[in-house]
Amino acid sequence: MPQHFFQITNTVALLAWIGLVLFPGRRLVSHLLCATVIPGLLAACYAAVIGWKLVSNGPPPGDVMTIDGLRAVFADDWVFAAAWTHYLVFDMVVGAWIARDAVRLGIPWPLRTVALVLTFLAGPVGFLLHLVMRFLLRRAVATDDAAVTG
Repeated sequence: MPQHFFQITNTVALLAWIGLVLFPGRRLVSHLLCATVIPGLLAACYAAVIGWKLVSNGPPPGDVMTIDGLRAVFADDWVFAAAWTHYLVFDMVVGAWIARDAVRLGIPWPLRTVALVLTFLAGPVGFLLHLVMRFLLRRAVATDDAAVTG
């Protein structure tokens, strides 16, 4: 059963990410679907599993402030699948922001797409790439403005 939960949440997230990569400038996709609706749905699933596990099992055993303690908590497949859903939610919210910001700044489609795909696959790496592109784009614009006025 936790495997089904894992597969369903991953499939829902993947379908939303495909929409975000293909249509980042569409408000329905980047402002509603991928910034609110899908993350909200996945967050509700996460909360339901975590709530159920807390009610049925009580607080986590051991010290969750240690790697060994976390390993013990994540040994439960339901908790592990819920924790993965946590990543899916936050990566999608960050991806939706990246999509909106990249379109607003005019970051070229290939670069924007690489940042979005990396955010889906390795969240912080895609986010970092977007920040670097954002910085370089703003710097290039400032340099161009200085050349025109100077």
